[in-house]
Amino acid sequence: MESAVLEHASADKITRAIFEHATRIGRETQTDELVRLNADFARDLVGADRCSLWLIDKVAGELWTKLAHGVDEIRIPLGKGVVGACIEEDAPMLVNDTRNEPRLLRRVDESSGYKTESILCVPLRSEGRVIGAFQLLNKPGGFHDGDVGLLGLLAHFAAEAIEGERLRREALGAKLMRHELKLAHDVQDRLLPENPKGIEGLECVGCCRPARLIGGDYYDLLPLRQGGFAVTLGDVSGKGIPAAVMMASIQTLLRSLLQRGDDLSTLLSDLNRTLYSCSTAERYSTLFCGVISEDRRSLTYVNAGHVQPLLLHADGELERLPGDGLPIALLPEAVYEQTTVALRPGDLLVVVSDGIVEACNAEGDFWAEEEVERVVLEHVECAVHGVPGALCTAVDEFAGEAEQYDDMTVVAVRVL
Repeated sequence: MESAVLEHASADKITRAIFEHATRIGRETQTDELVRLNADFARDLVGADRCSLWLIDKVAGELWTKLAHGVDEIRIPLGKGVVGACIEEDAPMLVNDTRNEPRLLRRVDESSGYKTESILCVPLRSEGRVIGAFQLLNKPGGFHDGDVGLLGLLAHFAAEAIEGERLRREALGAKLMRHELKLAHDVQDRLLPENPKGIEGLECVGCCRPARLIGGDYYDLLPLRQGGFAVTLGDVSGKGIPAAVMMASIQTLLRSLLQRGDDLSTLLSDLNRTLYSCSTAERYSTLFCGVISEDRRSLTYVNAGHVQPLLLHADGELERLPGDGLPIALLPEAVYEQTTVALRPGDLLVVVSDGIVEACNAEGDFWAEEEVERVVLEHVECAVHGVPGALCTAVDEFAGEAEQYDDMTVVAVRVL
């Protein structure tokens, strides 16, 4: 009877201690302090000499101590030691006599000067996976099965604290990434030109709708010092920040080169060599670059692997502008040929990116290029500013619920 009373009193004491501990750690917000509190409590509750908390470093292929009483950080190979076996087998390990324990890493004792006589390890689990282990050392009289249960309970608290830290880091990282993407998006927006007004002899508009926050399409509508007017539209391979960086580089370089007044074939060759020297094999750009003459009666252009533009004449004749040059920055010595076509008042030039002509619906069907021509033909006598919206609306109606996969960009210029 007396033994039963003592056991009950002991169990009651442990229960109260655990609840007090849970209350204490519930008030703590610092992860390192939470881990320390759990380790100290595990050591004291079980009556061990020391406690350590081990985590997995998959990149290094090691186990390391986030906390270890009495020593600095320890690192050992995955699967090694009693703690390595505990993690590998996802099972508690209890060793009360280490003298003949083959898994004991004696070099750790030798380097620290500590003598390990008994060990209790239990896995740390989070969301069904093992992330590390709790390890207690040297309990007078040895560990027993009751200690396994107590340490398992405290391992749950520790695992939750560590998992909370990981989630907070990920959330902070995601928040920082969103902030950086927003900044990049704002910069990219500023690089795209405002639709110029009051350009003598021309009416023009450009529109870009990225598939993601940051796009790889770019366009420019640039009055030239010599009196001409440059129209460019490009599409960088890939998406995200790398594509946006190349897009910004091309636009900046091209603006400078166009103001020099060189012929377009030379200009594009210079641009290609410069970008190839500082680009990577998977990063290149298709590009249409055209210059409308000062008298607005001709268009000279180079097409570097881009979608063929449409030239809708005032009499209703629709012409595709041919060109088959290599994309910019694909090969270092690519040669570009320029072509000149006549313009007449009322002519409408429409340049699009492949996000328009290669739009896809939920069934995997592609939008027909003839549909692009149909929409453009409807604007023979309409205001030029309605062309981008009409094309994007037609694409959206075709795509339905399908996600926009690629950037959609349209530039339209009418000769007055």
